[in-house]
Amino acid sequence: MYYNFFMLSGKSLIAAVVQVILISGCNPPEVPDQLQKAVDSIAFKYIPDKREGISDIRLSLSKDQKLLIKGETNVPEAKNEILKYITDSGIEYYDSLKVIPDPDEIDKPWGLVSVSVSNIKKDPSHSSELVSQSIMGNPLKILKKRGSWLLVQTPDHYIGWASGSGIKPLDDKEITEWKESDRLIFTSKSGDILAESDGSVVSDIVSGAILKLVTTRGEYYIVELPDGRKGRIKKSESRVFSKWCSEIRPEPDMLVSFAGSLTGSPYLWGGTSSKMADCSGFVKTVYFMGGVVLARDASQQFLYGTEIDISSSINLLQQGDLLFFGHVNNEGKKIITHTGMYIGDTEIIHDSGMIKVNSLDSTRVNYSSSLRESLLGARRIIGTQSGKGIELVAGHSWYN
Repeated sequence: MYYNFFMLSGKSLIAAVVQVILISGCNPPEVPDQLQKAVDSIAFKYIPDKREGISDIRLSLSKDQKLLIKGETNVPEAKNEILKYITDSGIEYYDSLKVIPDPDEIDKPWGLVSVSVSNIKKDPSHSSELVSQSIMGNPLKILKKRGSWLLVQTPDHYIGWASGSGIKPLDDKEITEWKESDRLIFTSKSGDILAESDGSVVSDIVSGAILKLVTTRGEYYIVELPDGRKGRIKKSESRVFSKWCSEIRPEPDMLVSFAGSLTGSPYLWGGTSSKMADCSGFVKTVYFMGGVVLARDASQQFLYGTEIDISSSINLLQQGDLLFFGHVNNEGKKIITHTGMYIGDTEIIHDSGMIKVNSLDSTRVNYSSSLRESLLGARRIIGTQSGKGIELVAGHSWYN
């Protein structure tokens, strides 16, 4: 029996559910597929990309034949609309749909990365696939715990599992105090935080790390790491975070120069740091040092920015534009599998095996036929209004 629950409401929806229960006979009653699809469609409106949100919502029938709504989501608005839809339909239900983070389980829903680079995994296991990374002093939302692992969301909205040993949990008051504190951002490629007394290494550090400023001493800043450790870094390798936020812009020359300083760095699937990165992690790192938080994956980055028409020529490209590569499937959809940044004069810097420069001009010695043949589009980030997918650090509520 088939019911279109997208079209049913009120008494007709109740009658349809009741009829399904009655005709089940001795078999365990099941919720009609179309009701689950209606709920899924509401969830999809709020969470279209499972990499950026949690929507595990399941329907079943309880022993007393009431609808049981269970699962979890990190978007309260999704839950509210689903419950309203079912309530308006007149169906009796039990609400076991959890909104995470659950304050009964997570009393400190924020975190700061306390190691130079925190690996973020697909599943809560060291052997699981690396999907992303987060840098020292950058904020995270903590959604739930599983053993020593934390399910976290990064400022680009990406979700994955991180080891709790590298994260300092904070409550709402503590994260506000951190945002109001004097901070520094490390702007060099990489380096070390040294002990004040004997110059021993406290920790390594990479581009984009954010540290509390304690005081100044000669050519050094005395800093405090998120876990309370203290040390010093050179003034020449960092900037006062508030001043950096007010002045930094993704200027073409700066982006090209910083990207070039990473040339030869090795490829790492899931990497998003100046140590090692994948293709989208590389352009993310470059743009973060230009004050912009990009979406995590290449397929996501392709959705944002100003589209540049390169169907007949690449002459409209400017330094800093992102180029996207892949293939077109049988349905005519572009499948994005690689990205890089245009640096001018037909050349693109990208991370494939290592960070390197290739040309799209067949007469050049560094020409890449595979890149030219798989080129699917271009997006301009510079000059695009700040918003999801392209967010200015200065205006991002997690940082300021």
